[in-house]
Amino acid sequence: MEKKDRQFVDALARGLAILETFSRANTPLSNKQLTQRTGLAPSTVSRLTHTLTTLGYLRLDESSRRYALTPKTVSLGYSVLEGFTLVDRIHPLLERLAAKTGETAALAVRDGLHVTFLSAVQGNSLVAVRLATGARLPIAVSAAGLALLTQMPERERRMTAARIRADLLRRDGDVQGFSDRLEKALASPVVVVRNVWKKGIGGLAVGLTDGASQFALTLPVSTGAVSCEEMSGELTTALQEVAEEVRAGQH
Repeated sequence: MEKKDRQFVDALARGLAILETFSRANTPLSNKQLTQRTGLAPSTVSRLTHTLTTLGYLRLDESSRRYALTPKTVSLGYSVLEGFTLVDRIHPLLERLAAKTGETAALAVRDGLHVTFLSAVQGNSLVAVRLATGARLPIAVSAAGLALLTQMPERERRMTAARIRADLLRRDGDVQGFSDRLEKALASPVVVVRNVWKKGIGGLAVGLTDGASQFALTLPVSTGAVSCEEMSGELTTALQEVAEEVRAGQH
């Protein structure tokens, strides 16, 4: 009889087995399907999907009761990103943008009512905002989130905005502030926010589409060091130039 490895963590292995099953399936799965594919007990699968959903690695579709991976899974390791064509294509542009502006440059996608940063290049400015790949921010308070909303089909945007307002109401958030920011974002090619998510932090972003999906290029900044004029001037110009290069590469 083989001796059990005392260093082996069964719970971790089962959790990773769940994530690997989603990766292979490339489609949403129910607890029953996960049980069949992994051979784990139904109660174990139920606990694991609940935990992974709570941590933000899975998203549950309430109507179908099926789970799907979220972009947060990229925070498990940057190597996961190597197969993402979008990241492969955008990352060199982010490097150039960060070098030109001195600010951190990032690529963001929607993750429920949040945005997840799939790629981030740290700026060389002493006051550049530090942003890790896999980090998340609420759509309602981030330039990247608002920029993503501007790229959605109108019906999807209205439904998403309604969900955000309902979420803000539950948490006693600033619903009117979100509505005002969204209206302003829809009227401008570059979204600029200051001191909304947190005092001293702002950002500017451009929304783009890649087929049926949306993504955003963004520059988070320290509002104590970067003025409104700089954000709407040279930083906006630099961001728009990169956005135009992305659009040109899609044709």
